[in-house]
Amino acid sequence: MRLNTGLLPALLFALFMSPCHADKTEALPLPPGVSPEIVAADMRFNGAPMQIVQFEAEDAGKTLDFYRKYFVEHAKEGKYTEKSLPSEKMIGAMMQDKRLINVEMQIRKRAAQVLVSSLDIFKMQNPEDLARDFPRMPGSRVIQHQDSRDGRKSNRFVVMENRQSVEANAMYLREHYIRMGWRRDRDDTVKPGQHRQLGFSKENRQVLVDVQKKEEMAMIIYNEMRE
Repeated sequence: MRLNTGLLPALLFALFMSPCHADKTEALPLPPGVSPEIVAADMRFNGAPMQIVQFEAEDAGKTLDFYRKYFVEHAKEGKYTEKSLPSEKMIGAMMQDKRLINVEMQIRKRAAQVLVSSLDIFKMQNPEDLARDFPRMPGSRVIQHQDSRDGRKSNRFVVMENRQSVEANAMYLREHYIRMGWRRDRDDTVKPGQHRQLGFSKENRQVLVDVQKKEEMAMIIYNEMRE
């Protein structure tokens, strides 16, 4: 699956997750005749159901008109917001069923690559509660928790931040996973003092951790896979 990450909303740090089986939600609105690619179906973002689909549109103007008309007819109070940049257009609205639907269009001459996403924001939970089983240094704050399933396979994506150094976080993670019986598969310095990547595995589980310095904070990104 090829995903153009330039189209992703700011709240999505990684949308390489596989589809999961969750509560059935209404299908995303799509113009007639398009061939959609499901990027994420019924995934959970901070506990809330989310869907993501992308497709190629031959006529960006007609596609934009389709969503304007759809939101007028189906959005709460018929209202929507729209924003235009030199090579990108964004339109979104809150729906009657309390889903927030966003459409992002990356324009290429007359055509466009389109990403449509929905998020039930009223079902969002505190990511701190959802990621209690992930190791964290004292003072860490959980920013994001995503999870998905595809049959027996599951994937969890967790983002944290703290004011510790990259190396202090890496040392803490090594000690935690090794003490808990995990095997260390990867421990690479990408940029000294600024960026380190670690990997651990245990039975049918694998976790990759990316630790980066972001101004005064360290960002810790976990991607845990289980079969």
